[in-house]
Amino acid sequence: MCLQERPLQDSHFIPARVYRYCREGNFSPLRVGLGHIFPTDRQTTDYLLCKSCEDVLNKGGESWILDKLATWERTFPLYDLLTQAPPILNEAGSAVYLTAQNKSIAVEKVTHFALGIFWKASVHPWRGDIQEPRIELGPYSESIRKWLLDETAFPEYVYLHVIVERPERAQISINDPYEGVCQGWRTHFFHVPGILFMLALGKTVDSPVRSLAINNAGNPITVLDEITDKFENMMVTYSMNAEKTRAFFKAKAKAEKYLKRR
Repeated sequence: MCLQERPLQDSHFIPARVYRYCREGNFSPLRVGLGHIFPTDRQTTDYLLCKSCEDVLNKGGESWILDKLATWERTFPLYDLLTQAPPILNEAGSAVYLTAQNKSIAVEKVTHFALGIFWKASVHPWRGDIQEPRIELGPYSESIRKWLLDETAFPEYVYLHVIVERPERAQISINDPYEGVCQGWRTHFFHVPGILFMLALGKTVDSPVRSLAINNAGNPITVLDEITDKFENMMVTYSMNAEKTRAFFKAKAKAEKYLKRR
């Protein structure tokens, strides 16, 4: 399925440039998911979009955000831009920044990037052994597709949260979109280095969740240490329970020798 009916080309699920952030020296990124953990340079691709649609996603948000993610060296350009303006709330490990007041943040680019990833996950499995899409967005998938093409206004009952991690705690990892625990409405998540995106859907999404969505008044982006804690704990638990391949242990031993020499 393409955004528009045109010949397809090999498309990346997560933009190829994101993977560069997850490499350290000669070490490959670790892929965590589906009950396994292993190092790989292989990127998830399939025939989904035409060249024109790839260009829509690239110009819509990817080209703006892909040089602003967190790095192993603890630089984080997006965080630096975000904190140029003071937060409206800053207490107990929580900070809320109204990016409508910060001309350095291209709100629509960030939103377009995130919804493009969620949309691709909602229309394609990105795995050869299953046919169902990676996540289920119901009728919101089509609404998001039309918004990505600039054919309609931002869809109703769609709330995108952008949670930025502090540079010293930023997780240099990629997590493909997945559905979270239902809390009366459906939520989906994905992570790129330094940023966790959460998509909440439905008429029943409560007021606090709606108010902190980037598409709400003031275009808030949050820094929430509690969410960072939970994400770190989830990754540790998943890694401990995952089936670790022989390649993982070989890469781990190589990395430990490398770090001792630094």
